[in-house]
Amino acid sequence: MDTTLDRSALRSRYLFEGLLVLDTALHIGGGRDSSTVTDGPIVRDSYGRPVIPGSSFKGAFRAGVERLAPSLSLQTCQLVEGYVACLSTNKGLREAYGQIAELAGRGIALGKDRQEALKVLKREHWLGAIPDEQYLLDLLAEHLCDTCKTFGSVHLASVARFHDLPVQEPWAETTQIRDGVGIDRDSERAIDQIKFDFEVVPAQTAFVFSLTVENPTARDLGLIALGLQEFAQGMIPLGGIRSRGLGRCHLQDVTVAVVDFTNPAALRDYLTKSDWQKTAAKPLSEFTAQHIAALLAAPG
Repeated sequence: MDTTLDRSALRSRYLFEGLLVLDTALHIGGGRDSSTVTDGPIVRDSYGRPVIPGSSFKGAFRAGVERLAPSLSLQTCQLVEGYVACLSTNKGLREAYGQIAELAGRGIALGKDRQEALKVLKREHWLGAIPDEQYLLDLLAEHLCDTCKTFGSVHLASVARFHDLPVQEPWAETTQIRDGVGIDRDSERAIDQIKFDFEVVPAQTAFVFSLTVENPTARDLGLIALGLQEFAQGMIPLGGIRSRGLGRCHLQDVTVAVVDFTNPAALRDYLTKSDWQKTAAKPLSEFTAQHIAALLAAPG
């Protein structure tokens, strides 16, 4: 049985902290509201300050990694239905897995009525066995693509938690309103009476970045390193209206602190020293260099 996806016990934790700085203005829409003075307000926290949702950052991060993965001979379904090699996007695999998961949850043996599902999953030798969580982990390890194992799917949680990015204080407490017009795609001319405006966070605004990664494999760390390096180099844009130049940004001053919970001394420091993270922090460049090199050296 494959146990690489077993996350029932906490074995290691990586904590990344730093700043995300806007190189151009940013628009992440917060939905239309009758109380706002613009057609496209930005998303804000409960105090009215701009915030970048962790889900928005994760989506851009994952997409950036998925574009690079094929060049590294890694499997990625990109969550596009019909990709046959991943449980997330292959309907037949999903249905077969669901049949096994149902019996695992009820503690019932795999009977002949599950023969076809076992055949699809290449597990005919399980016939008659009572599946448990380890059986399901074994299936996920074989039938999920590399990026789904790292960033999650409906069947498996991500190893990475992307936290909301609050604006760095002190904040100037100003945003900008920009105008836009509808364009006819055929004539490439503005459409009459189709004018709108939208709110943006100004360039040079900084947001506080934090990311937690738990129980990663070497492949997980390589993929996380890829995304962090792309963001550090300003290669992944955020938000909407990017065709007009919005959303360019970069990570800076990022550090990473690692806790190995299997090491008694490291565990003791983590539990008893309030400044453990400060003393353990290392520059992001060391982390990305090490784990991208390992990813490139790994057999395809």
